[in-house]
Amino acid sequence: MTIALEQLVCRGFSVPDAVIEFRPAGTLIRGPSDTGKSYIRDCLWYLLGGERGPKEIPQDKGYDTLFLQIRSADGGTYTIKKALNGGSEEVYAAAIHELESTEALPDEIGTLLVSLAGAAKVQILRSMSKRGPLTSGDLRHWFLISQPTMISENSTAGSHTEQPQRRAAFCVFLTGQDDKAIVLAPTKEEKLRTSTNILSIERDLRRVNADIPDGSSKADIQDALKRVDATLSLLSDQQRERSTQLKGIREALNRTSSELSNVKTKLAYSQAMASRFMLLEEKYQSDLDRLAAISDGIAVFETLDNYPCSLCNTPVEQQVDSSFLSASATKKQRAAMKAEASKIEALKKGLALALQRETTLSSDLSNEERRLHDELQAIELSEKKALEASLQEFSVDPKTLAISRSELYSQEKLFEELERLNAELQRLKNLVPAKSAPLSRHTESDAIVVAGIVKELLHQWGLLEIDSIQVDAIECDIRIDGRARLSYGAGKRAIFLAAMSIALLRHALGKGYPHLGFVVLDSPIKSYSDPLNSSDVTVSPTTVRDSFYGWLAKWSGPGQVIVLENELITKETAALLKPTEFFGASSDERQGFFPKQRDNIETVNDGSN
Repeated sequence: MTIALEQLVCRGFSVPDAVIEFRPAGTLIRGPSDTGKSYIRDCLWYLLGGERGPKEIPQDKGYDTLFLQIRSADGGTYTIKKALNGGSEEVYAAAIHELESTEALPDEIGTLLVSLAGAAKVQILRSMSKRGPLTSGDLRHWFLISQPTMISENSTAGSHTEQPQRRAAFCVFLTGQDDKAIVLAPTKEEKLRTSTNILSIERDLRRVNADIPDGSSKADIQDALKRVDATLSLLSDQQRERSTQLKGIREALNRTSSELSNVKTKLAYSQAMASRFMLLEEKYQSDLDRLAAISDGIAVFETLDNYPCSLCNTPVEQQVDSSFLSASATKKQRAAMKAEASKIEALKKGLALALQRETTLSSDLSNEERRLHDELQAIELSEKKALEASLQEFSVDPKTLAISRSELYSQEKLFEELERLNAELQRLKNLVPAKSAPLSRHTESDAIVVAGIVKELLHQWGLLEIDSIQVDAIECDIRIDGRARLSYGAGKRAIFLAAMSIALLRHALGKGYPHLGFVVLDSPIKSYSDPLNSSDVTVSPTTVRDSFYGWLAKWSGPGQVIVLENELITKETAALLKPTEFFGASSDERQGFFPKQRDNIETVNDGSN
């Protein structure tokens, strides 16, 4: 997309509007010095995003607001409004006379211009280490060319700090390609950080190399580590085998020990029961002996005669119950004792059987105890032998091997750290190349086309002696017949720059490359007619002037060419070009950009032009 300037208006209270109408193709604003031509260019610069407004002149008294109406390639109309005294601009999607009923857009003018120029996504180098979007400042720099710039001996790319960005923008207009694919160089801060990291890594490398044993290599360390691991693995297998063997022995040991303990408990219980049975047998025998003694006493008692008491001579029958002395009583006693003795004998028989059973059980348990005790001793002996055999099999101390492995592992890690540090050091060194590769944007084919257009224009302007033109994309300038443009006098410098700007306009719009769609040239041919440049004049200034104006009158695009010039124009060409002419303060016709203000005449600003 592109834009075309339609109307520039400066307004104020109780003063007539200052209006400039721009033609769709070629526009000439002509007049002598100090009539406001450069002021118009400064207004355009200011309205299109420039921060510095036009310089104050006596004629702008009473004026306070600037308006610029533009039309986009898709037919949209926009108006930019900005105070002469500074501040932010306002952008409207409407014509100047429609602003009172229109709300301002949220867009800034810079964003809108870049978008309308077809460069919304364009990325260009700001420096070799920084990239950013193409800006409205880049558009103004290349398409609104002031009179001092036309004749300047300085680079068209601006100051040293501006040159990377201005050159990148120039190449976008020339080739249609931006700098997205260009690999950025590191910044100074990144270089400093990288250098610091390199020093740190080199210091770490010295430390790691000092810790590595002399004469050793990573392969040697890894081989030794493998051997130690193999030995430790063998020891582990042996230990596992012995552990399995000892586990079986200790399980048998625990089982036998448990059985022995159980047998001892049962034996002790059985012996205790036998001892109690023996005591009970002794009691039974004592009871039988007691009954026998009683029976013997009764027998003796029955053989005795009854005698009265030797002291009182009282008969026996009177001392005790006579029934106790009867034969039947004695018989009953004998029968009772016999029954008791029979009962005890029966108990003794049962007790004898129980005692015999417990004695047998105790004997069996004693035998089992001795067997288990012998078995336990045998298992303990086998455990001792297994432990002794295990110690004899381990000819190498596992602790010594573990320490050795730890040392070897640490040394292997040192070699790995050494490799990592060397790789990082190489990576960082690659980030700081000894010399930056030259930047190539492949402008050759487009440069040839633009050079051909420049040559064609110069021939149309009467400079037929020119044989060759080369576009120097690095210097953003042209060479004429092998000479740099800046090596020519001021007059030719201005004409050549005008030709290059118009050729770039025609080429970019013809190819659909990003471009604002117009160029503003302030005094492109004035200096050529200056007597001070007579030594540089090879073609009559009149010829160049008339040819230039004649060409401008016939210019039909693509794009819009706006020329601010002092030089006179023939009536025939003026009739075709219809220039806006300023005649100076001494004329009754239009004196300059600002209308002549007459005393005691009030004007009403109704928005018309």
